[in-house]
Amino acid sequence: MKEIIGALKFDKPLIPSLKSIANAGFVEKEECYLFDSLARKLTNAKRANFLDCTGYECFVNSLHVEDYESDEPLAQGILLVDEVFRVWKASNPTFQLTAIISADELTVVARFHVKRSGEQWLNDDIEGYMDPVMSVDSDDEIVSRLITRDPKSEL
Repeated sequence: MKEIIGALKFDKPLIPSLKSIANAGFVEKEECYLFDSLARKLTNAKRANFLDCTGYECFVNSLHVEDYESDEPLAQGILLVDEVFRVWKASNPTFQLTAIISADELTVVARFHVKRSGEQWLNDDIEGYMDPVMSVDSDDEIVSRLITRDPKSEL
């Protein structure tokens, strides 16, 4: 993932449809934090259908970025993470939010969950995934540094 991200250009802003999802914020439901705009669309998914809050949040808070932007989905996914973290820190400074981005030839998926002790979405061996995966927490500044970096510098 590091090589792929290193080649990205962040010369376009986050597209309005993704920005509106991020800016709508989160709603708390059954001790889980869900994107407000996505939680409203659910019809049959319930917290009881999942082993833990992390699983439920990753199910609801999952966006196929290529459905919104097909030209530069990975760059848009990273810009989305940056915007979501900005909104999250302003409204939920007590809890850390984890963002997970996975990518393959056709899809870029961004998922978000609250960081909780004893719960996780990814395996400990992140290098063991077939497709590139990145996980970052809201208290880490790496996403902001990626977006504002000098294109000639190293990550």
